[in-house]
Amino acid sequence: MTSPWTRCAKTAATVSAGAAALLLATAPDAAAAGLGPVTVEGSKPLAGCTYKVTSGDLVGGGSSAYNEMPVTFFDNGTLIGTAKIGTTVLVGNPAKVSWTPTTPGPHTLTATLGFDTPQTLALDPVTVQVGPSAATGSFGCPIPSISG
Repeated sequence: MTSPWTRCAKTAATVSAGAAALLLATAPDAAAAGLGPVTVEGSKPLAGCTYKVTSGDLVGGGSSAYNEMPVTFFDNGTLIGTAKIGTTVLVGNPAKVSWTPTTPGPHTLTATLGFDTPQTLALDPVTVQVGPSAATGSFGCPIPSISG
């Protein structure tokens, strides 16, 4: 004969296992969720002007697992540059590169994170519409932010 406590323990174990299975089945896939977006300063970039492109929400500092991780940025598949995620600051410090689009039109900015090419992870891309260059050269470009 099974005691009430044993039946209760078995029922609790069954319910817990079922709940865990349900959570795993409905939880979003970490790879599908992405690592956050690539971001670009300015809302209306112009050809010939320089903008800061960052690794979005991926920040370093403190005990971040992303400290010293290189992020490689691309514009329509062409290399823009590589920068490391923050190292010594205790608050967010995403990887940042300067980007100067040379042609007007849509530009898809992408980035990969990681030390080894076969094991890199992709950040969420962003597509921006670049306007034609300013007739006055760099004098027609927006003034860069002093904060970063």
